[in-house]
Amino acid sequence: MNMLARAATAAVGVIAGTAFGVCPASAATEPPRDPVPYLLVGVHRKLCGALASQQVDQTEILLSVANRSRKPAMLYWHNTSGGRESGQFIPANGTANYTTYRGHVWEVASGDGTCLSQYVIADDSTRSHIGLS
Repeated sequence: MNMLARAATAAVGVIAGTAFGVCPASAATEPPRDPVPYLLVGVHRKLCGALASQQVDQTEILLSVANRSRKPAMLYWHNTSGGRESGQFIPANGTANYTTYRGHVWEVASGDGTCLSQYVIADDSTRSHIGLS
């Protein structure tokens, strides 16, 4: 490779931020980012516990749950006494949709029924989404 070709390759690499396949210095100093384990819209994530649904108003809310993980999950609605109801199996890479209300509690559990997290539909929600990964 002649000098002109090397200079052109180096310039393209620097502009693209690769510098011959090496990460730019700024990228090397940034801490690695953890993958986002879930995506939430219109819900509040809670620790597993004895949460009971409350109906804030009569506004119907669409709840969509996307299981992008490699493991199956179970989705439960908690009634006003805090008991699990409406269990639905969500396979890996599967989805589930429900009509729910503000203040309702939903639980995502592992395939064997162990609670992973609970979610409360926000009082001001117009739609809700839980994305697991």
